[in-house]
Amino acid sequence: MLLHPVPSPDALGLDKDPGRSYILEVVPETLPLHEATSLLELQQQAVIISAGITFYKISSLYSEAAKQVSYRQLLDQARYDVYWLQTSVPGLQRDTVFLLYFDIYEENICWFWACTLTGYLPCIVPKLAVSTGRRMVQAKYILQLLDDFVVLTNSRMECAFQGVDTPCLNFLMFTSGSTGFSKAVAFDYAVNLVEMYLQAMLLEAEQIQIVTDWMVAEPCCFLDLVNRHRISLIFVSNFFLALLRDLVCHPTPEQKAQPILTWDLSCLCCVFSGGEATVRQMAVQLLCALEPYGVQPFICSGYGLTESCAGMAWDLVDHTVDDLLHNTAGEFMSCGRPIPGVEMRVLRETDQSEAAAGEEGMLQLRGAVIFNQYYCDAVATRAVLTSDGWFIAGDNAYLDAHGRLYITSCSKDTLLLNGVTIFAVEVENSLEQTRILGLILSFMLSYCVVYLPSYLPDDAAARVATTEAIERIASFVVHVTPTAILPLLYSYFERTSSGALDSERKAHETSIQVYCQVHCQAPSSPTEEIILILICARLNTDPDSVSVTTNLFSLGLSLLDFYSVTLDLQQMFGMAFTVPDLLMDLTIAGLTHRLASKQPTAFSPKPEDNTRNEYDPVVLLQLSGPKTPLWLVHPVFAFHNCFIYAFRSRGVQPGEPLFATIAEMADIYAAAMKRTQPSGLYALAGYFLGSSIVFEIAKRLESAGEEVGFLGVLDRPPDIADLVGRLTWNKRLVMVGYFYKLIDEPRCVALMPELKDVDAEHVLDVILGEVNPERLKVLRLDRAGLRHVMDIINGFSRAAKGYTPGGRVEMMVDVFIVDFLMTVTDDRGCWVERYLKQWERLSRRGMVVHQCEGRHADMLGAKYVNGLQLVLRRVMEERGV
Repeated sequence: MLLHPVPSPDALGLDKDPGRSYILEVVPETLPLHEATSLLELQQQAVIISAGITFYKISSLYSEAAKQVSYRQLLDQARYDVYWLQTSVPGLQRDTVFLLYFDIYEENICWFWACTLTGYLPCIVPKLAVSTGRRMVQAKYILQLLDDFVVLTNSRMECAFQGVDTPCLNFLMFTSGSTGFSKAVAFDYAVNLVEMYLQAMLLEAEQIQIVTDWMVAEPCCFLDLVNRHRISLIFVSNFFLALLRDLVCHPTPEQKAQPILTWDLSCLCCVFSGGEATVRQMAVQLLCALEPYGVQPFICSGYGLTESCAGMAWDLVDHTVDDLLHNTAGEFMSCGRPIPGVEMRVLRETDQSEAAAGEEGMLQLRGAVIFNQYYCDAVATRAVLTSDGWFIAGDNAYLDAHGRLYITSCSKDTLLLNGVTIFAVEVENSLEQTRILGLILSFMLSYCVVYLPSYLPDDAAARVATTEAIERIASFVVHVTPTAILPLLYSYFERTSSGALDSERKAHETSIQVYCQVHCQAPSSPTEEIILILICARLNTDPDSVSVTTNLFSLGLSLLDFYSVTLDLQQMFGMAFTVPDLLMDLTIAGLTHRLASKQPTAFSPKPEDNTRNEYDPVVLLQLSGPKTPLWLVHPVFAFHNCFIYAFRSRGVQPGEPLFATIAEMADIYAAAMKRTQPSGLYALAGYFLGSSIVFEIAKRLESAGEEVGFLGVLDRPPDIADLVGRLTWNKRLVMVGYFYKLIDEPRCVALMPELKDVDAEHVLDVILGEVNPERLKVLRLDRAGLRHVMDIINGFSRAAKGYTPGGRVEMMVDVFIVDFLMTVTDDRGCWVERYLKQWERLSRRGMVVHQCEGRHADMLGAKYVNGLQLVLRRVMEERGV
């Protein structure tokens, strides 16, 4: 295999920012005089006009600045790239296949044209799996399809093909891989002209390319750009329309506090919605909410596949809101009629005869825009093309009396979640191949229904009525009664570490109960029994079902619950007990042992002075998993597949001295890490001040000859002296009030100037006076407790003031960012460019930014922590840890 990393983006004038793009178009009033008959002619024709593509990068979404590339410049760039290809890659032939594997949309566009204009065969490769094993299998499968090829990629993506040994068309496009491995779909020029990107060139339209991840994180940007550029046409998925609906119909308190927006959206003619079914009620809500901004009904739902060169059926009828409300059947919008060059038919599964109007069956397609083969894969081609030339789409659908298409389900056992395709069989196969202990291999007996109940857990009558209603409706639809109908508490949907429910749960329920009864360890002392009842009362769980050896994280307790539990224990046993004590052993038996070590008897009312205990910063949060341990400074969250350690800062326990410097903290933490994990790989992640500390620990580990495989920082720059230096004691207390959710962010911003020069006791009065008493009760926080928190925070601040980051680490720094703090800046670009980009100079391999949900204060809260750990897990997989 020939691997040719391309020249740097700077050398080619390309954008550095990663991400796929939404495409928006500004369509002129007149059509071109001459229609192109080939891609080369289309490109040559486009250079005579001034239109082109505007690329928005991450830091410019809120500004007028954006990179504009005319179609002439695109052709000039393609010619330059052609020269580089022909002088750098030996032995090129006209039919040489180029695999294009980039994380930047602009690079895909430029190299597509470079290959096309020279007569080579460009092949755009979808992003491969994060898992190393799965990635190598996917890459090997793709490369085995091709006899002679060249991989074009960049330095960030070249690792995807490492470790893989390999054995009249115009370009190939790989399918998404949603139904197994990606297959190369062969297209010719005629089919290409139906693509929106090429249509835009044909219509002399301006294109606006936007980074997808940032558009999803900030849906407001979409409406800002429509207003700014007078955009008339866009393609998005249903889940993004749902984000827009939530933005305009259900704004957050922070969004409500923003100035009233004055968009003019009358220019928006059409939004093509595809990728998944478009929910009719959602479309109605969005249209009604945007009507004050000049919007007319503009959502056109469609259907398409890679094999049909994307959209091949569109509902182009100008529906009114009233039409959508009263004259449209079903939950989802119609996908409309097929475009010229496509035929559709729906067949019955039983006898392969054509279904009547309104009757559901298997969808098949035929026509000029439908592909005719998978490249070098005759077996897959025969499986999806009938003897009379129809393509089996793999979806169940029906056609109404007017020939409009309605998709009802997918016959390939795939799920679409927020635009992401999940293939159930592939998940099952991966689980079976892993041979997980305690997991029974899947086999289909029947089906079950799992639902989120609205009634109280002890309302037996409501559960019976709900079960009977579900059973009646489900049986009517599929003519088979579900084996089990299970209500599932809302907390189960929030936790990603909980086990998955399978269709055999009811069948195995008895054996599971027997196993739990045999292995459930009951309390062996009055102390264990009291703690068990206390924990189960907080979780609303039956104490008989919980073992005293069960990890409290797995029961569903959050870090916030730990604070409340420790205060409950203090009141119950009349002794000093802290979160670090609890974290020493996260089981009921462990808590009992810890209590016994702090007092002569289990119920002694006098607390024993624990200041003589030697300080150990290491806290073991999870004692299982085959992968590289993860060290956290100082955040807490859970993975399921690795040991997790955290560091407890000195000074949390009464009588402990605070750290004087960052260097002292890093020295002690690094030494403790080496004692616990003597050799690498090492994986570290830091939050707030912990970001600077993990950097210093990484330097110490590398200087000792150890390898750091992952260095993650959570939304904080390395040099925080400037940020903490501007905060007085009063301002820090206001910030603590915001972080503890005693006050909201707008109130935090307002109080900063108001309280900057007043007495500290008055600031305490204001914060404690504004908070909801129930919140203080949940936190078990009083005036003395808040003062102790401030002592620790001030200790951190004093250490940070004297710290200046220096040196470099070998490992790339992964920066996980969320919405910026309003107390620091009101501009996202400033936060990224001025502050977070400081990490670039501290690593020999640079930094990579990963957008996450939430704000700095709540990114580790219950609402966003599961999403954060999913991103962390993906990045750690990519880093090989």
